Amino acid sequence: MKQGISIFVCCLYVQISSATLDSSQRIRQRKTVVWCSDIGLATGVHTALYQTWYSTYPTAKFHWINDNKEWLQMDKVGHAWSAAIITNTVAESFKWAGYNRKKSAIYGASSALVFQFAIEYFDGRSAAWGASSGDLIANTAGLFFSGIQQYFWGKSKVPFRFSVSSTRFHKIRPDLLGHTFPETVLKDYNGQTYWLDFNPNKLGIKSKWWPKFLGISMGYGATGMVGGNDNIWLDANKNTIDQSDIKRYRQFYLSPSLSFGYVKTRHTWLKPILWLTEHVRIPLPTLEFGNNKAIFHWIHR
Repeated sequence: MKQGISIFVCCLYVQISSATLDSSQRIRQRKTVVWCSDIGLATGVHTALYQTWYSTYPTAKFHWINDNKEWLQMDKVGHAWSAAIITNTVAESFKWAGYNRKKSAIYGASSALVFQFAIEYFDGRSAAWGASSGDLIANTAGLFFSGIQQYFWGKSKVPFRFSVSSTRFHKIRPDLLGHTFPETVLKDYNGQTYWLDFNPNKLGIKSKWWPKFLGISMGYGATGMVGGNDNIWLDANKNTIDQSDIKRYRQFYLSPSLSFGYVKTRHTWLKPILWLTEHVRIPLPTLEFGNNKAIFHWIHR
């Protein structure tokens, strides 16, 4: 998930840039802006990630690790979401520049593939991490999920959304899960939830009584994790810390959802906000299933 928020900010910037350009500009100018923005932003994000995450760790020969059982696969879902949002946003930017939906979808999926592969290469050369086949599979699944929708429909009819909230677990192990809220957004998988949204109107199921902004979301999360594989670790003094009494389990959610990306507006400042509602969940009442019980939340992230 270390690349997810950086990617999200990058995509939001592309949306803002696109929204603020004069719509009367020629297509050739738009194509130049899109190509330069996408390449420049990708280069900038990779540079920032390398300086922030990788430069402080020793390098090693490129190697692989098997981390598929870690974090109850929350990190893998995060990889899929990151690839999906890159694919979708880059495809939309190329359509704005005048490319047809099929070319835009291919450019979007290709951008996600290259972007994520570069990060996996950084992981493989870092002594602290390693390249992961599970990450590559998740990346591929995410870009196909959005790419196929863009290729055949020219839009994302089933949005892949993300939500986050603070949990108590980062206080138990802040060095791993983060000290501050911005850090926990990236590192604490206990607070992350990923959603698939199904809206009848987007799927072509027309109804006079079903609001266009209302959908049904299914979410996935996990909790009780203060370590990748288990809740036992060594502290800085090599003492064993055993928090096995904290139960690790998956969480499944069912909830209504709101999205306003379909709204047309002339206010350029409002377009990125409407775009955000397609990718970030608005907190609503939610039914949670997990740990062999069901819990109703009046408001859930």
